[in-house]
Amino acid sequence: MKRALLFFSVPFFAIVFAFIARPYSLGERLGKSAQIYSRALSEGRAAEAMSMMSLETAEALSTDFLSGLEGTAVPADFRYDGSDSRGIRMTGSAGDTGTRVIWFSTDNENGIRVTNDTALDNLLGSAVMLCRENARVNPDGCCPVSGRPYIHDVQAGSVVCVDGHLGDGITISSGGCALRRDSVAAELAGYLEAGYPFPETLEEMFTISDEEYGRRGGYRCPDNGYKYYELRDGAIFCPFHEEYSQAVVNQ
Repeated sequence: MKRALLFFSVPFFAIVFAFIARPYSLGERLGKSAQIYSRALSEGRAAEAMSMMSLETAEALSTDFLSGLEGTAVPADFRYDGSDSRGIRMTGSAGDTGTRVIWFSTDNENGIRVTNDTALDNLLGSAVMLCRENARVNPDGCCPVSGRPYIHDVQAGSVVCVDGHLGDGITISSGGCALRRDSVAAELAGYLEAGYPFPETLEEMFTISDEEYGRRGGYRCPDNGYKYYELRDGAIFCPFHEEYSQAVVNQ
């Protein structure tokens, strides 16, 4: 009889223990951490959110940059969704904004730490462009993403971002761009001298002349491939360097 009672009592106490311990399980703790972290970002408390990140993740970010996540939707709850090379996945639905995944690492030394976040991934999509723009106007300053100082070689006219947003570095002197702009201006002058009407865009010069002048898609600045030359006030304008090259037409 006693053996029978013991047999049935073991699973009973196991169930009771699991029920009592459930609020303190790793899954519950991760879900709560995901809520606190995502709410801190949404409410503009970037420093608090950063304090919950792993050292490797946090050191590549600045609080100013993280403020870009202010106002993001916070899922009602997060659930355990397995793990991968980025860490333990906690997934939550944020309504119309879709699914949000936050990855965590756990160890005895550092405890629970955020290692990645899909909302942060989306924000980091603009990192390279932001860094390029900032390096040009503020080469002696800091990366707008991480807050770490640039390496500015004044003699070479180049800037390197220690976080790799600028690759091997970019040239901030406009000499190379000036040569490219002048060549495009000469191309425009030849197009006009051939009797074609003044184009609205550089790409239009290519299509109107039946590919005799210009270039399909236009021309990019050699120092910033994201920026295309524009036609402004009859001249070739670079929106990156904010400089002009005038087309000289021989009558």
